[in-house]
Amino acid sequence: KKSSYILTFKLVRTNITVVMEEDRKKLTEKKLLSCGKREFLEKGYAKANLRSICEASGVTTGAFYFSFANKEALLRAILDPFIADSRELLSGLARMEEEHPETADDNEIQIIRYLSAHREECIILMEKSAGSCYEHFHEEAAAMMQESFRRYYRKYLGAEPDPELIRILASMRLHGYLELVHGDYTMKERLFLARAIGIHADAGTLSLIQYLKEENDAHR
Repeated sequence: KKSSYILTFKLVRTNITVVMEEDRKKLTEKKLLSCGKREFLEKGYAKANLRSICEASGVTTGAFYFSFANKEALLRAILDPFIADSRELLSGLARMEEEHPETADDNEIQIIRYLSAHREECIILMEKSAGSCYEHFHEEAAAMMQESFRRYYRKYLGAEPDPELIRILASMRLHGYLELVHGDYTMKERLFLARAIGIHADAGTLSLIQYLKEENDAHR
C-alpha cells in the first residue's frame, strides 16, 4: 500500500512537472511572438535580428530554437493565423456582396474593424515581409481583390469587364484599406471614413455599371 502511495505521488509530481514545462514553453512563445512582431514592424523581416528579439523577450537563443526553427518560422507563427482568418472573412463577404449588394456598407465596416484589430500583422505582411516567404503576398492580395471585382462586375454588367479597369479599381480599394490601417486614427474615425468611402464607392459603382452598359450597347 505504501508503494502504491509512492507511485501515485511520483505520477502526480511528473504530471505537475509536465504541465509547468508546457506553461513555461507557452509563456516563452508568447514573449517571442510579441517581441518578434515589434521587431518585424520596426525593422522589416530582412533586418530583424534574432538576438535582439531574444534579448527583448528575456529568452536565450537556445530557448528560441526550442520554440521556433528559425526567424521565418517565427514570422509564420505571427502571420499565418491572420492570413487564414482574413481570407475566410474577405471571401465570405465578397460572396455575400455579390448576392446581396445592399450589404456592401456593413461588409466594409466588418473589414475595417478586422484590419484595425490586426493592423500590425497587416503592415508586416503587406510592407515589411521582403526576404521572407510572404515577400510577394501583396500581389496575391491584389489578385484576390481583382477576382472579387471581376465576378461582381461580370454579374451586374452582364458581360466580362475590362481587365485593366478591374485591376485599377481593385488597386484603389486595396490602397484605401492600407491608408485606413496606416493612419493614426481612432476606431471611430476609421469607421466614419470607411462608411464615407463606402457610400462614395457604392454610388460610383452603380454609375460605372450604367456607363459600361451604355458603352457596350453603343458598340454592338
